Amino acid sequence: MSNPTVEDVRTSHELSIDRKDGHDSEKVRTQTSISLPAKEGGRRWFHWHEPGTSKQEKRLIFKLDWFILSYGCLCFFNKYLDQTNISNAYVSGMKEELGFGPGNELSWMNTYFNVGYIIGGPLSNLVITVVAPRIWLPTCMSAWSLFVLFLFKCNTAPQFYALRFCIGFFESAAFPGIHYVLGSWYRKSELATRSGLFVISGVLGQMFSGYLQSALYTGMEGKGGLSAWRWLFIFDFILAVPIALYGFAFFPDTPYTTKAFYLNEWERNRARERIDEEGRTPTGKLDLSAFKRIALSWQLWTFSIAYAFWSLTVGSYVMQFFGLWLKAEGTYSVPQINNLPTVMGAINFFFMVSTGFVSDKIGKRGPVCLLVGSLLTFVFIIFTIWDVPSKLKMAAFFLCGCYGCFTPLLAGWINSVCGGDQQLRAFSLAFMASFGMAVVIPFQQYQFPSSEAPAYKSTHGYGSALAFVVGLTLWTGLAIPFIEKRASRP
Repeated sequence: MSNPTVEDVRTSHELSIDRKDGHDSEKVRTQTSISLPAKEGGRRWFHWHEPGTSKQEKRLIFKLDWFILSYGCLCFFNKYLDQTNISNAYVSGMKEELGFGPGNELSWMNTYFNVGYIIGGPLSNLVITVVAPRIWLPTCMSAWSLFVLFLFKCNTAPQFYALRFCIGFFESAAFPGIHYVLGSWYRKSELATRSGLFVISGVLGQMFSGYLQSALYTGMEGKGGLSAWRWLFIFDFILAVPIALYGFAFFPDTPYTTKAFYLNEWERNRARERIDEEGRTPTGKLDLSAFKRIALSWQLWTFSIAYAFWSLTVGSYVMQFFGLWLKAEGTYSVPQINNLPTVMGAINFFFMVSTGFVSDKIGKRGPVCLLVGSLLTFVFIIFTIWDVPSKLKMAAFFLCGCYGCFTPLLAGWINSVCGGDQQLRAFSLAFMASFGMAVVIPFQQYQFPSSEAPAYKSTHGYGSALAFVVGLTLWTGLAIPFIEKRASRP
């Protein structure tokens, strides 16, 4: 997005006067038309607010950041903690205790989770357009956390499969649901940064799951007659309870339905105006016509293809593959196997923050995707060759952490290009993730079966993933900007 002009700054100033004085907006605009120098536009690279934002609006944004991002980040942190705990448990004693391995049980646990996620996501994000997010999202979190707790009692693979399906079904509400709420409150120039911070919490959840399992392996093994990997599921449930309660009490819903006690009347009205000014006033309703409107949209299929490319790189499983490689090396302890992959999370953190700031500043996401995709291509070339020095291979695993920034970039992109069509925006966010999960199920199962870890040479896993990395880079870096430009023409 280009820097605001003098006229933009004047409009922002007038709106704050309008609400403060309570006069007719057109009258105030006539009486108080002033010219403010646009000295801030272009002199600062990093900014949290648009230049010229009033103190009152900054206070509003601070409240939104605090309450939306605090719950969103805690929820997503817990989601990824619960999504990845199965691989941490697997390499920390579960495999040996239950005799898993030859039957690709870990791969099937991922598959059943994905099936539940695919089914639940689109349904959940249509529900959230009619049911208050403050009720729906914490309810889903409470449900999946209960199923996580039940994992500690499992002794057979089918028990894990059933529970992982249920966990995936309810967890599917978190990613698209919170992105939908972010898109309901924030302006286009604010979305990438906030989306990145939200998704970073999932990376931290991945990292914390490793640290938690490492600590439990050291201090809780055998306590209460339970293995340390069983304690992991119990502790994950305990962590979820206060987060869900916090969501019920403080999550603000959307600007047009909010009843948040911490927003005053001016702030509620200004929150709506911020979205109206960008032509994103909520329109449409959930009926049969919505499905035709969604199915024929360019946004749904363009971004679903992008997310499918991203999923087919199997980037979200690379941390798991890293752990399996470390275990196969036979020179690392269980705490090291859990801790070393978390370095990927630190790399992910850096890329999510930096790409979010850069894309908000330049108002474009294509160049950022092209740059990160090129780095990811280099990394997967190393994986495809495989027979390289161990230090280079470990460096490649670390650098592969850059993959995660595509998720918030694509989600923020959808939020900004769907206008006010809330059903299109909600369904596209969820369908994008579900479509990506759907295509990766057979790919992950046959190209990356756990019995072929860590090299996956006979299945050519990394070589095929490299092809999809190249597709991801070209599609997000060149094709989507072209399609968006064509679609925006009158």
